[in-house]
Amino acid sequence: MATILTSSQQTFVDITDQRKLSAYITSNLPKTQSEDPNVLPHTYAPSWASTNLKLTPVIFLDQTSVPLSSTGLTIQWKRRDGNASETALVTGETASGGVLTVKQNVLASSASGMITYLCYISYYDSETKNTVNISSDITYTLVKNAENARLAYVTSDTYVFKYNTSSTLVGASQATLTAQVQGVTISKWQYKNSSGKWADYPTTTDNANITSGTLVVKPAHAVFVSNVAQIKLLTSDSNVYDTVTISKLYDGAKGDQGGKGDPGTAGKGGLSIILGNEAQTIACTAAGVVQAAVDVTIPFTGYVGITQTACTCTPGTLPSGVTLKSNTAATATAAGSVVLTFAANGTLGSKTTYNGVIELSFTLSGATIKKNFAWSKSVRGSNGTSAVVFSVYAPNGTVVQNQSGSLQLATSAYSGTTAITTGTYQWAKYVSGTWTNISGATASTLTVNGSDIVNVQSYRCTMTYSSKNYVDVITVEDKSDPYVSEMLSIGGFTVKNNLGGVVPYIIVRTNQKEVDPLMGNISETAPSSPASGDYWYQVDHSGKKVTLMKYNGSAWKAATEKQSLTYTWYAQDKDGNAMTFGKTGKVIYLSAADIDSLVTLQCDVSK
Repeated sequence: MATILTSSQQTFVDITDQRKLSAYITSNLPKTQSEDPNVLPHTYAPSWASTNLKLTPVIFLDQTSVPLSSTGLTIQWKRRDGNASETALVTGETASGGVLTVKQNVLASSASGMITYLCYISYYDSETKNTVNISSDITYTLVKNAENARLAYVTSDTYVFKYNTSSTLVGASQATLTAQVQGVTISKWQYKNSSGKWADYPTTTDNANITSGTLVVKPAHAVFVSNVAQIKLLTSDSNVYDTVTISKLYDGAKGDQGGKGDPGTAGKGGLSIILGNEAQTIACTAAGVVQAAVDVTIPFTGYVGITQTACTCTPGTLPSGVTLKSNTAATATAAGSVVLTFAANGTLGSKTTYNGVIELSFTLSGATIKKNFAWSKSVRGSNGTSAVVFSVYAPNGTVVQNQSGSLQLATSAYSGTTAITTGTYQWAKYVSGTWTNISGATASTLTVNGSDIVNVQSYRCTMTYSSKNYVDVITVEDKSDPYVSEMLSIGGFTVKNNLGGVVPYIIVRTNQKEVDPLMGNISETAPSSPASGDYWYQVDHSGKKVTLMKYNGSAWKAATEKQSLTYTWYAQDKDGNAMTFGKTGKVIYLSAADIDSLVTLQCDVSK
């Protein structure tokens, strides 16, 4: 089976004389707000009164952005409470310059706990002399925390410190961690040291103490192990805590040119996904079921090197009682988020399962990266027994370079504050969508060879202790130079009124160098003064095809040679449905007849 090296995607549009207006709404805050009923007055997170909610419509006419200040553009905002009829905006909601600002926690007075903001857009197109009308909406939901539930949650204003090719810090110079707790009080902040043990956060001038609701983390703090800092919030209940990870990202280093001593150009950084929430503790009853329904938000951001990049997330199999509430893609300027709903009385697999992971697959720059979100039950036991905490970690980091060397994976297990030494272990590897036990891997540690890691690889360890299974997963990465592809097109990405055609083709690079380049020029007419052995991609608009031609010294003939890589094309129609699309090769012809107003092409490149 061919190995896919990289994929690229592009949308092609048939522009008719009636141009299309489209819009979506961006929000600076999550679409879920939580209410804490255990304090008076009730508090809200995030508070729209302190951090105003701002809704901004993003408008396009065909593929061209329409600024909110454009002549002929009219924007009107309305609201709807639950399923009631829409109404005008209320006190605390104001619209100016097309942007809606909400300055009060208006969900607190909502009868349904759900408010939808509707944006009505009208645009007069001076080119076609037509007025186009559309609308877009966005919904916000209030989630009330269960009374007396004990929870802790940590957020950060940044999860990465970025360094350029000279290893100079760029962007944020510190991260401010903020704790939200319910039913418990904050004890202190800790970090995981190089031995894999949790230790008190070191005293610095940046933090007056380590027992307040905020903590400042700086790159110079001695809490980073292999460029990763794992921070933990402890509370008055040892079973209620949260962790967060802060990473250092470095842009690609410069290479050389043949060993000549001349510096090369800056290399392209590897692909990275940063999760704003890697783990969540769920309040459960003594019977091991979810105490009250709760929404869990997992923010995510994609990077190529230190450059933020658009990406999407596809959650894997969810435990029983967990559903996907929303899934918002990340952009080059804004984080995305996945919101999971943990239903009341859910068992999360079984009443005796106390923790687990949910696999998240992220797609960016034509590649797929897998991460794991961990959940655990916070159970108020009826017999006073200590809670068991089990985790897998990598003492020397989770990254290898170009599949070389090895990594050691280790486990940490405690019953209360006592280390567990009598557990039994089984390690497994995630291969082709299935967890497969590793023969003989029954120790509390596992050594992984770099040659076994292709891009990313997940490992799972199951510890059996007191007749119960405890599971944790860790993902390791190979920072090999990735293949990256880009889809270009002779004639652009649009046709008009179902006439003509364009010529898409693929460029493939690795380590900033092009591989499998075009064998010749792409054009309708043959190159002048060709030499024997020259190639030419002949564009035939009437025949709606592209043919690789070779000059034999006296005439052009269809070539029998092929590119060194394989190019497999797929197509989706305007509704996202797969189309029959039999075109192959590095260069293809896309006729206007193939485009029913819009078609999205994807090309997988393989060996």
